[in-house]
Order: sequence, then structure tokens, then C-alpha cells
Amino acid sequence: MIFFWFPYDYHVFLFSYFVLDFSMSFRLTHIRDYHRFIAIDLGLYRVRAGIYDISESALTCTGFSSVRQSRKNFYQGSIADISGVIQSIEQAVIQASQSLDSIPNDVIMSFPSQSFISDSITAQYIRADKDSLLTMQEIDGMIKRTESESFERARAKSRKQFGVLNDDLKLVSSTIIDITIDGRTITNPIGFSGWRIRLTVLNIFVPSSEFNIIRSVVSSLWKKVISLIPEPLILPKLIEAAGYVEQSICIVDIGYQHTTITIVDCDRILGFEVFSCGTEMLMELISLHQKNLSFLQIENTLCSPELLNNQNYRESLNEFFLYIQDALFGYLNSEHINIQFDHLFLHGNIFENKLILEEFSKIIEEKLGYEIHKKRIYEIGEDSLHHDNCMTQGLALMANELLLVKKDPLVRILRYILYQYE
Repeated sequence: MIFFWFPYDYHVFLFSYFVLDFSMSFRLTHIRDYHRFIAIDLGLYRVRAGIYDISESALTCTGFSSVRQSRKNFYQGSIADISGVIQSIEQAVIQASQSLDSIPNDVIMSFPSQSFISDSITAQYIRADKDSLLTMQEIDGMIKRTESESFERARAKSRKQFGVLNDDLKLVSSTIIDITIDGRTITNPIGFSGWRIRLTVLNIFVPSSEFNIIRSVVSSLWKKVISLIPEPLILPKLIEAAGYVEQSICIVDIGYQHTTITIVDCDRILGFEVFSCGTEMLMELISLHQKNLSFLQIENTLCSPELLNNQNYRESLNEFFLYIQDALFGYLNSEHINIQFDHLFLHGNIFENKLILEEFSKIIEEKLGYEIHKKRIYEIGEDSLHHDNCMTQGLALMANELLLVKKDPLVRILRYILYQYE
């Protein structure tokens, strides 16, 4: 997977005006050196902040905090109270930094949205000189020729899904998911020669209204922002770091108000979809049968090993998971993704209850018609992780590699290529 991230710096407002001019050369000088930074997972239910130190390329977490969001901060999956969200972020950062002499100035943060529009586009061409070596400028020019078409396709998809009011889009991430030279797959084409070049780019757009809200949140932090990362790109980074590079993987991340399904094949993100249903929906289904219970009591019950002994809970859980199953397979059919999965990786507080994990896995396997390896995503690597800090760890891995790009661009340049927008 080759990521293009668009870093935001409130000093120059790199995100404030998006002119997609890919004819410009790659510039890495605006990426600051940092040895300590904050990774912020801006969740709808909780804000999580991790403090990370980088020493000789080794990444260490020196502080972590998880703060529950006020329910008034979000409405139907979108930020409704910017000041409330900022307050939650600041509280999480302060708590995570309690053991430090000072709070770090550099921040990498997740970009949450239920309105992401993704578009995968392929470009092919025949080079004039097959013996000359490929350069960054040549790859740059190829990508430029795809952007206009990709943007129009994304606008059409946005109109269909969200209406005309949401077709004003901003590009927030581009990922090269496949490059071949004369039919041979290449992970880093720089320095290769060849005749026929083919590359596939996954672009991620978001409505301008949501983009501007996140920009306001970031600007109010008064921090130097390394990058904003769309949520669906974060968990695949943990999978890549764990060494699952030749596997077909389905990631199901069930959050509080939305569920994200991401498909990864041979270390390539084939696509993702965000659905407006999450743990809150399950709790509402349970409350229809258990009217005497508060949401907090239902939340505690979801952690109980006795959960499935209650027929009402079992029926609600089954209804919810069938809804998730329909969303998953509906997405696979609509995108014509027909692969046999090796692994099912699960993320979300709901899967901390092993009974729920087993029930969901059983429903998915029955639909697939074959057994699949299933794990909670924090269980896949050698590093000691908890379900609460998976997202901050994924963000930290990205921040670490961004720094490596600056220090050794010839080695890692196409892993994370950064554009400067002015």
C-alpha cells in the first residue's frame, strides 16, 4: 500500500484551499523533525490520546488516555458541538501527558466521517523510452491525469448516496494500491525501467462541510499537525506492520454510531464502506425489549458472560449482526469483490465479550460457506496492545514512517508521498 497524505499545518492552512495541481514536484522539507508527538483517535464515543517517543526509529508509548465524549458533541454521526469536542480532546491530551514535563507540540489525528466517498481508478500508458529509469516526476504526472476523472466519479457517487448538497467534495487521501511494469507487480517503481506502466489509485473524498468542521477543530488545538488520517486507513497499517502481506482480509470495525468495513488483499486496500449503524443501534434494539434498563445498564450487560442466556438479548444481537452481515455482503456485491478471505479481523469494544465475537464470526462464516481465521485486531501482532489503543498505535506507526520518509526519501519515498499545497 502506498499512501499519499495531505498534511495540515494551521500556520499556512495547507488544507484551507485544495487546488489539485499534481504537476508540482514532491516536497518533503515542510515535514518537521519530531521525536515526541501525540496520536489522537477522534471517536464519536471516546477520544483517545497516546504520547509516543521515537528513538532510533523505535516507537514507544509513554502515556495514554481515553475520555468519554458527551452525547451532545455528536448528532447522527457528525460533530454537533465543536467546543465540546475540543474540550474532550484537550482533556485526553492532558491526562495522557501527566507524567511528562511538557505536552508535545506535534499531533497526528484520525479523520472520522460517515460520508467518505472512495474511488479506485486505474491509469495505463506506454513510455516513449523503455530503457530510461522511472522518476517521481513521471509517477506524479501519471497521477495528475487521473484526478479529474476520479473527482467527477466521486461527485456522482456522492449525489447518489447523500444528495446534491453533498457533492462539493475535498480530497483527503490518495493511496496507490497497485503498480505494474510490463505486467510485473512492483512495490516501489522508482529506479525501474520498462515500457508498459499500470497503476491503480484509491482516492478518498469527504464533503466540504465536514472537512471544514475538522479543520476548525484542528486549528483550535494550537498544535503543529503532522497529518489527518481518514479512519479506514488506520487499521490496515496495523495489519501491514504485523506481516499479513499476502493474505485476503476483511476488517469489521463496529464503533458507537458507525461501522467500517475494509477489504485488504495482498497488502492492497481494495476498498471500504462506512455504514450508519453501530453499538448504539444494538443498544436501542435491546431497549425495545428491556424498557426498564438505562443505556448505561445495557452497556454493562453487553460485557457480561451471561448476555446470551437472555432470549431478548440474543434476538436483538442476532438482528443487529444480520444487519451488519447484509451491509458487508451488499457492499461486496456492489463493488464486485469476489475473493475468498483468509482472515476476519474485528475491532470495537463490543468484541471484548468473547461470546459476541463468537456469535458474529459464526454468522459471517455461515454466509461465506467456509471457515475463516478470526481475531480481534489487537491480537494480530507481537506488540502488546489493548483494544482501546489500536487506533492511536496505527496513527503512531504512520507518524513514524512519515519521519523516515523525510530522513531517507530515496528508500521510503513512495510509501508516503506528501504534497505541499499553498
